[in-house]
Amino acid sequence: MKPAVYCVVLLNVALLFTQCRLFSSSEDPDTVVARVNQSTLTVDELEAEMEAAALSGATLQMRKDWVSDWIRTELLYQEALRMAFDSEEETARELNRMRRDHLANVILEHIVADSSLVVTDEDVADYFEAHRQEFITHEPELRLSVIVLPDETTARQVRSQLARGRGTFEELARTRSIHTSSVNGGDLGFLKRADISDVSVQEIVFSLNTGQVSRPVLSESGSFIFRVVDRREAGSLPTLDEVRGEIVNRVLRDRRRELVRRFVDALRQSADVEIYDGNLMRPEPAAP
Repeated sequence: MKPAVYCVVLLNVALLFTQCRLFSSSEDPDTVVARVNQSTLTVDELEAEMEAAALSGATLQMRKDWVSDWIRTELLYQEALRMAFDSEEETARELNRMRRDHLANVILEHIVADSSLVVTDEDVADYFEAHRQEFITHEPELRLSVIVLPDETTARQVRSQLARGRGTFEELARTRSIHTSSVNGGDLGFLKRADISDVSVQEIVFSLNTGQVSRPVLSESGSFIFRVVDRREAGSLPTLDEVRGEIVNRVLRDRRRELVRRFVDALRQSADVEIYDGNLMRPEPAAP
């Protein structure tokens, strides 16, 4: 691998994964999670990273793994700087491109956030009628709920509570699950086989009957307990209420795209923009 390309890989990982601060002697040790030379990862930065990755309820082991990854990336990042990879022309161009793309995305996020887009019940119904064929299922789908526990022992205890009727699945998901779906009682919505990356989990959940609860399923992220809430067979059309959320997201997506298109068109009209078609392709070298 060329040094410049290697550098891009290292710096991309470093820029996307971590934002470190210089360590000072006045730094409160209670706010620091890890340090690599003069760079630190603080408690607030760790919490922000975990929240951005939807892991605010992560276990202690998951947090330790995250910090280990931060240290690994920081070591590589600092070594890349020591070797002056960031001063190479190709790397500088790549970093400038990343900065440009990031700032362009930031302004788009502000445009969308500042807009007051509202999707009415009439909008939802009209969209459903116009796109009914798109919602017909082409393969079986399961509506799943999940409870995620930090370890196998806790998962077995919760599974035992469910078996004995000491709390509903939704109640235990809200009070015990460390997954982000806990606020919705563990509801994951309807999923196809392809939506579940782990083949063994696919086999387990698709073998369950409606209303049945799985045994604890172990993974690196914790122990999972699944419940099949509902099932759709291939060729069925879901009700409007079942796809209401998806329709709202689709309508909002289309309206945001139109909002962005109009904004960019306005910028283009007030800017000096030229395209030199003759320079799009380099001429082939003349034959000797």
